[in-house]
Amino acid sequence: MSRSKAKGTAAETAVVRYLQAAGFAQAERRTLAGVQDRGDIAGIPGVVIEVKNCARQELPAWVAEAEIERDNDNATLGVVWHKLRGKSSPADWFVTMSGAQFAQLLREQQGLPAPAAERRKLLTLATPCAVCTHPFNWHVAGVCQFDDEKTRCDCIAFAEDGAA
Repeated sequence: MSRSKAKGTAAETAVVRYLQAAGFAQAERRTLAGVQDRGDIAGIPGVVIEVKNCARQELPAWVAEAEIERDNDNATLGVVWHKLRGKSSPADWFVTMSGAQFAQLLREQQGLPAPAAERRKLLTLATPCAVCTHPFNWHVAGVCQFDDEKTRCDCIAFAEDGAA
């Protein structure tokens, strides 16, 4: 294992142990998934955590990566948990996210509804399909939802603006 990979693994393990001690018993390291990566930490529904242990911080690129992984996972929140030089505990590290993600987190914490544009989008994400004939004809983000990828259909009946 390369030194860089070992540093990353150690940081991910430290974050998992910290989360478990903080009450998130299901937190665990995720296996690599290439271009369909869904973050480094699993076990917290709706949340993607990308862990970084690098001497040089590249926050814009890291946040963009976390948001791609959030979308890959169909999660609500994507964050970067990054180690600070000289700090061994993840409790002392920083967690970074975009302003949009933070506003969403604040709305949820305050019990506020999503803005009208987001509510409209959420209503169209899970829609019954009148075109498909399979028994579970619900679509999320333009595709049918099944437990396995083989039985998904290509119906675009509910794609917004013609995009699936």
